[in-house]
Amino acid sequence: MGRNGADDSIATFMAQWRAEKPGLDVSPLGVLGRIQRLSIYFRDRAEEWLKPMDLTWESFSILAALRRSGKPYELRPTDMYREALLSSGAITNRIDGVERKGWVERRHDTVDRRVTIVRLTPAGKTVVDKAIDIHFRELSKLLGGMTRADRDELGALLGKLLATFENEQADAGAED
Repeated sequence: MGRNGADDSIATFMAQWRAEKPGLDVSPLGVLGRIQRLSIYFRDRAEEWLKPMDLTWESFSILAALRRSGKPYELRPTDMYREALLSSGAITNRIDGVERKGWVERRHDTVDRRVTIVRLTPAGKTVVDKAIDIHFRELSKLLGGMTRADRDELGALLGKLLATFENEQADAGAED
């Protein structure tokens, strides 16, 4: 496969489908197949640069969500799974893992003791601040073959697509 993106694996799949099923509209694969392939590639690469800090993608996502929330760096687990780019089912086990490392602590909400609050510890802040610097440096490297204008354009287009899905999800949740 070439380096210019014209003959990436998804383009090959699309050509194969066009040959096998000439009437099939394969254009969705051109977008969503590439997003899926890039997501897998990105996550694998992120795991590589997070591993030396004893972080997984999931633990980094939790710490980053807390750090991004601003002082006092705390969230409810239900808010955290939306902020951490993780599934709701996995969040409790992931919080347990970073809590065992001393990077977060749990406490009960002062107003409603049924509510748990997860807070970033000073040790967790130190780890995530270092990881964030490395993470964004590595993200820039991954996009090094694109101009700033191309990045901005692609980001805007992907933002439109993501907003569509997020709005559908919010609408579905409102109906429940």
